[in-house]
Order: sequence, then C-alpha cells, then structure tokens
Amino acid sequence: MAAPRDNVTLLFKLYCLAVMTVTAAAYTIALRYTRTSDKELYFSTTAVCITEVIKLLLSVGILAKETGSLGRFKASLRENVLGSPKELLKLSVPSLVYAVQNNMAFLALSNLDAAVYQVTYQLKIPCTALCTVLMLNRTLSKLQWVSVFMLCAGVTLVQWKPAQATKVVFLQVLVASTLLLWLSTQTTS
Repeated sequence: MAAPRDNVTLLFKLYCLAVMTVTAAAYTIALRYTRTSDKELYFSTTAVCITEVIKLLLSVGILAKETGSLGRFKASLRENVLGSPKELLKLSVPSLVYAVQNNMAFLALSNLDAAVYQVTYQLKIPCTALCTVLMLNRTLSKLQWVSVFMLCAGVTLVQWKPAQATKVVFLQVLVASTLLLWLSTQTTS
C-alpha cells in the first residue's frame, strides 16, 4: 500500500510557520504590555477562562460544520462527550495542567522581560523531547537532537546576560531553533 501524498505545499508550510511565529511573539509582547502598564490590572484567570471558552466555541463550530446536520452533530456530541465519561476525565488532567501553565505565563510576564520570557518559554520543547524519549521510548534523529541542544544553548545565552539580550539575538535564536525543529519534523515525516 502506497503512503498518502502530502498535499500541503512548502510555501503554505512556511506561511503557517511565519504566522505562528508572529502570533506567538505578538501575544507575548501584548501580554507583557498589559501586565506592566499603569492601568488597572485584569485577573489573569479571567483572561485564561475567556480564551478557553473561545476555543471551545470554535471547536464546536468546526464540529458542527464537519458533521453537516444538527442530528449528526448532536449524536457526535452525545457519543464522544457524554458517552465517554472516562475519556472526558482523562482529558481533564492535561486541561488542568494547561490552565495552570497559562496562569503561570501571566505571572512570569508580569515579572520578566518579554524577550527573556519568550526564549525561556521555549524550554518546553526540550522537555517534550526528553519526555518523548524517556516515557514513550521513541528515538530522535541527529538533526532533532542538534535542534534541541541549539535551543537550550540559546536559552542559556539569553539567561546568562539578560540585560544584553537584544531583540536581534532573541529573534535569531527563536527563528533558527524553530526552523531547525521544523526541518527535523520534515525529515521524519
């Protein structure tokens, strides 16, 4: 049996990578600005909750569009959400951890420089790589290991002298590590 063809072009993949990078950087800068301005602060838990409600509504909308009819939509919700309380309980654990992580991001951005936060936040990628190797017994290619170590080195350099961490260094480390990780996923796909 032949492997399915990849219908997504390289240009579209690069476009998605660029949009995701700009979105992540803009999110961090906007969040940092709103958390350090002299205006009245908002509750970070409210912002996280509203974000999750928006994602829920978008997900339900996409499910409704894909099912095509109200009857199939209701049946899908009944079967996959209400009919699987054990699976729902399993999904609540990472959801709770994710909510805590998002609230900690607000706390970190209230106390750290945006560039230092963004680069340090990328440490989740090496942590995920290590968990993948240790817990799931998967192997990483040499290019993926180089990407992980390069990302760690970039984070270390930014943390070493955070006062000298310029926007150029931040963007170089972020873009280079993102491109290397993206390239490494392309070689394993």
